[in-house]
Amino acid sequence: MSDHHHPAAGRPAPDPRRWQALALLCATYFMVCLDGQIVILALPSIERQLGFTAAGVQWVMSAYMLTVGGLLLLGGRMADLLGRRRMFVTGTALFLVSSLLCGLARAPEFLVAMRIVQGIAAAIMTPTALSILMTTFEEGGERNKALGFWSAMGAGGATAALVVGGPLNDWLGWPWVFFINVPVCLALLALSPISSGRAATVRTARGLTLPARSPSPLA
Repeated sequence: MSDHHHPAAGRPAPDPRRWQALALLCATYFMVCLDGQIVILALPSIERQLGFTAAGVQWVMSAYMLTVGGLLLLGGRMADLLGRRRMFVTGTALFLVSSLLCGLARAPEFLVAMRIVQGIAAAIMTPTALSILMTTFEEGGERNKALGFWSAMGAGGATAALVVGGPLNDWLGWPWVFFINVPVCLALLALSPISSGRAATVRTARGLTLPARSPSPLA
C-alpha cells in the first residue's frame, strides 16, 4: 500500500475529526469578527434608546475592539498554561453570557462594561482556537488549507456584520445584534465535546497541571 494511506513509522495518524474541528474553529472566528463590526448600524438606535452621548456611544464598539487587541497575547498564554479545550469552553461560555447581558442592558455604563467582558472572552477564544488549529493539522498542505479557511472566515465575519446588522436592528431591534451570538455559542459548546476527547494531564516542574498532547483537536 502507498504511504498516502498509512502514516510514516512513528508518526500518529491524522485525527479523523480534524475537519469537523476546523468547522467549529472557523465558526468561532467568524463570530468574533462579526461581533466587532455588527454594532455599527445599530449605534444610532443604541444612542437614542439608552441615552448615550454622540461621543460616548462609540465606546460600544471601541471597548470591544480595544479589549480584544490588548489581551490576545494573554489569552494565548492562558491557553498554554491552563489547556486549550478548557480555555476554549471558558471563553465561549463567557462570550455567551456577556452577549446576552449586552442585549439586556438598559444603562450605557452597563452595556460598555459587558462589551469589555465580550472582548475578554474573544481574546481568549481567538488565540486558543488558532492554537488548536495549528496543533491539529501538520505542517504542509493540510495546514495551509486550514489556515486559508480560517482567514476567509475572519474576512467573511467582518463583511457579514454589515449585511445582517442593519436588518437585525430594523426588524428586531438593536438587542438582537448581541442576541444572535447566543445560539451560536450554545452550538459551539454543544459540539466541542463531540470534536474532542478527554484530555490527559501532565505535571510540570513548577507544579502546574497542563494538558498532555492527545489525538483530540480540542485537548
